[in-house]
Amino acid sequence: MADPITLLLLAVAPACFLIKYILIKDKYKHEPMRLVFVTFALGAVLLVIALIIEDQFANGTVLSYFLVVGGSEEFVKFAAVRIKAYRSPHFYEVMDGIVFGFAAALGFATVENIMYVFQHGYITGITRAFLSVPGHAAYGGIMGYYLGLAKCSTEKSKSRFIITGLAIAILAHGAYDSVLTVPGGNLGFVAAIAIDLICWIYVIRLIKKALVMSPRRWGSAVDRGLAATAAPVQSTRSTSTQFCGHCGARLTGTRFCTKCGHPTS
Repeated sequence: MADPITLLLLAVAPACFLIKYILIKDKYKHEPMRLVFVTFALGAVLLVIALIIEDQFANGTVLSYFLVVGGSEEFVKFAAVRIKAYRSPHFYEVMDGIVFGFAAALGFATVENIMYVFQHGYITGITRAFLSVPGHAAYGGIMGYYLGLAKCSTEKSKSRFIITGLAIAILAHGAYDSVLTVPGGNLGFVAAIAIDLICWIYVIRLIKKALVMSPRRWGSAVDRGLAATAAPVQSTRSTSTQFCGHCGARLTGTRFCTKCGHPTS
């Protein structure tokens, strides 16, 4: 008989490791642990909404894996960040979005993992520790990066960033779930590993970009003002005529160049 304490530890350990990982990566600015925990808890609680939607509309088809499963689960992670953390004065740079995206995703993944591990046992717990839970974290981190860009953007460009982040997360999540249903032995399992690796390569790249964009890295006085107001910097010029003075890339209405990370203000 499986030991419940061991199963519980196995179920929660991956999320603890990944939360620690992203907090260490956030080397220029540390988020309040209370706000990280609240976001984690919201991700866990909002899992119920995704489960209800999936119970009503998921039918095992590839389309439902993308629209119903991937769509509902990634949207509730987005909502978990948007409800509280996004409105906080502590959320004022792109890396904040990744941290809170991880927190929401891992809150969601922890509760889901507990359910699966207690139902199916140790092998499922070990498998999900290296696949499903890191996958959830990567999707949340990707979504969070674009949500961070939205927070640092002008009003006109916010929706574009949010939609892009959600779309990438939903597509990756839907693809992951879909390939696991592919018949033919280990083919789907190998494809799922490949999808997770691609997502992690991408999210690590986004973390590096977000850190370059940190006002604290550049020693910018803007950081102090943003911490006090958390309000977007509004440009008085059309973004179509703005270019980064550091690398020459066209600017998109953010406080930082999305190519090189240099502050635009």
